[in-house]
Formats: sequence, structure tokens, C-alpha cells
Amino acid sequence: MDLPVVPVANAVLPRPDGGSIRGVFLDPVTASFIRRVGAGGTCLLLPHSVESGEVYPVGVVGRLEQVWLQVVYNPYLNTCSKAIFAEVAGRGRGKAKKFRLEEGMVVAEGIEAVEIDALWSRDYPVIDGAGWQPVEGGTEMKGDSDLPVTIYGYDLESGDRVELAGNVGGLIPAERAHTVEHAMIRCLKEYAICTPKNLADAVAEETLELKQSLELGFAFKQPEVFGMTNSGQCGNPLTNLAHFYLAKEFIQNLKEGQNLEDSISGARLKALSRISSDLGLSTRPGLRVMQGLKRGMLHDDSSLSPSLLKKVLRRFPKSPWS
Repeated sequence: MDLPVVPVANAVLPRPDGGSIRGVFLDPVTASFIRRVGAGGTCLLLPHSVESGEVYPVGVVGRLEQVWLQVVYNPYLNTCSKAIFAEVAGRGRGKAKKFRLEEGMVVAEGIEAVEIDALWSRDYPVIDGAGWQPVEGGTEMKGDSDLPVTIYGYDLESGDRVELAGNVGGLIPAERAHTVEHAMIRCLKEYAICTPKNLADAVAEETLELKQSLELGFAFKQPEVFGMTNSGQCGNPLTNLAHFYLAKEFIQNLKEGQNLEDSISGARLKALSRISSDLGLSTRPGLRVMQGLKRGMLHDDSSLSPSLLKKVLRRFPKSPWS
């Protein structure tokens, strides 16, 4: 089966089992695709990664229930203009074997059905991110054998809060559990599906960006960038201390009559000094980053084997509704 492709930013996809969502398409190319498919038409909705610029080949087959024009404010052009809106209902998950360009439209060829239950039965556990969006997560470090990880989000159709929870105690230590939490959120936000493979990639990307945030924060004397990654900001002792000390020192400097620029730069230096002292961080740049990651951020940068990642994913339900 071949279907026209509609790329969707932020992996906002309807539930494959008939759920429907409404969305606006401001990108002119995507809007033209929607118009050409038209109401009643079927397409393959694929996550479009803003970070990489690529289209992920696994998505949701969708039927366009309604398509209409509506005047909206376009933040890209800073103007009001007509935009394409659509209501899309899920008709199952699909994977494209390859793509071709046909009269200016991308078409997915050889679409295969993707059954989540079947993947699990073949020892390939995946978490379905269609129909909901993760917002944040939390890892409770109760003990080596008790490590509940919870991802909080909302139902795209109803707006209700949903959550996905699993206990990875006994499989991985607390620092790795925290890293897995962030990586799962990253996968679900970017691909609307979390597989052992893209989870492994996300773990590597997340830890790399956390280390880069530490390198940049120390090098440019900007503790406010600690913990910032493409998936959001990591809440941990180090970043919490950074915000606490930065705010406290900044206010104190203003009270002492310093100007705005000096208050900020002075607060940054004092915050960095107090964080390093509180956490016992080395003055050696490389070692300081690793200590900041493990000791301060409670993350681990070591890789996880595919077999271990499968076991981790099996601790979670297939979706918030399972």
C-alpha cells in the first residue's frame, strides 16, 4: 500500500485505534499536502524531527475527517493569514519501506502494518506515544530494588492528564534510571514511539547534551544553562542549586546597589563557586563535568545493552491506556 505522507512536528499523532485530533498546519508545504489529500482522504502521518530535520518512517495511518481554512496569527511571518486546519482520525500504525516524490508530494511506498502487541510478543517491547504528549517525568530513588519511574503527560483528544509508570529497580542503578526517564520522554516527543533502538540513541544524545550544558555553563560562567537539553531542563540537585544560588545572589547584589549587569555577573560567579563547594567538584574541567553529571545531576553516561533496554521497557505498560 502506498499513501501520501503528511509530516507532523512534535510527534502529535492521533491514537491508532480510532482516536481523532485537530491541528493547524502553518508550514506551506505541509498545508498543500493536506489540501491535496482532502477531506475523506487517507495519508500516513509521520513524526517530523525539528532537531534532525528528518521524517521518522513509523507513524499513524490517518483519515482526514474534516479540512477547512481559518484565519490565524502566523508567528513565522508575524501576520494574520488563512491556515489549513484538519481533523484526523487514526486508522492503525504503519511503517514506510521507502519514499518517492510524486507531483511535488512525498509518497510512502510499501506501507506495512505495525502492531504493538505483536512486537511485544516477538520480544521487541515498545511504548506507543500516539494520542498523548509527555510533559515531564520523575524518578524516585528509594533504593536499588525500588526505582519507580513515571512520565506525566496529557491526552491529545480530551486534554486529561495521563501517566506512564514502571519500576526499574533491580535492573539498573538510580543514575541510569534517571537517564532512561529523560531518554524515554525524548523518544516519545520526537517519534511518538519508544523502541529499544531509539531509546539507546536517546540515552546517548541526552547524556551528551547534559555534559555539554556543564561544559558551557562552567566555561562561560553561566550556571543557568546547566541541565538544558533539547528535551527540556533536567531537574536535579545541581540545577536546583544553580537556580537557587543565582536568584539569591542576584537579589542580594541589587540590594547592595550594584547595577544590573554587575549583579548578574557577580551572582553567576558566586553561584558557581557555591555549587562546586557544596558538591565537592574538581577544578579540572573534564573531571568536573563527569562529577557534575554523576554526583550533581544523578545521571550516568554509560551505554546500556539492547537486551537490558528491552528488560527496562518491559517494566512499563504499552501506553498510558494499557
